[in-house]
Amino acid sequence: MIINALKTIIRRRYNISFSKSGDDIQLMKLINKTKPGTYVDIGCWHPVKASNTYYFSLRGWKGLCIDPNPDLKPLYKTFRPKDHFINAAIGESNTNLDYYFLEESSMNTVSLEFIKKHNLEDKILKKINIPVYSLKDILAKHLTENDRLDFFDVDAEGYDLEILKTNDWKKYRPKIIVIESDISLKSDLTSEIVKYLELQDYKLLGKSIINADLGNLFLASNY
Repeated sequence: MIINALKTIIRRRYNISFSKSGDDIQLMKLINKTKPGTYVDIGCWHPVKASNTYYFSLRGWKGLCIDPNPDLKPLYKTFRPKDHFINAAIGESNTNLDYYFLEESSMNTVSLEFIKKHNLEDKILKKINIPVYSLKDILAKHLTENDRLDFFDVDAEGYDLEILKTNDWKKYRPKIIVIESDISLKSDLTSEIVKYLELQDYKLLGKSIINADLGNLFLASNY
């Protein structure tokens, strides 16, 4: 218990990154606030490993962590008890989707198209049927007027655009949006997801690199 307490103190005091490419440190620079705000982690996966949001959780930010994988709930209860873990998928409300468990759990997805694109059909372990809620409905339920919405972190393995389309952009506008992308930066510039967010008055700032073309796009609100 003492060792764990010391680890937490060190992690809070020093700028230790938990992201794959230092994305959390870059996010903190872009947000440029010392007073904690709120983040929404969509497709959050593990509470600590390769997390873009654990850094903020340690520093008192209010976190909404959303993932269809029910196995993650006890992990969030243990490692991030102050965050709110929501076990659901995001899409058109009051529907259901098949959720596919793969050998590499970080690639679990509701997108069969993503699985076929990456030739992962033989990596499927099982599938379950899960409830689906729109992003605007989830935010309406869990955010208050006093919450400063700093960023969305979206990693839904091929389902990101469908998720973003369920938000109310007039009501819920994070300062920064981070989205995983596995295409080239040249292709990102004219991608469907970047074009959609430009229509919502966001601009592309850049892309971090995890491996080859895989990385995270950073987009900022124009107001």
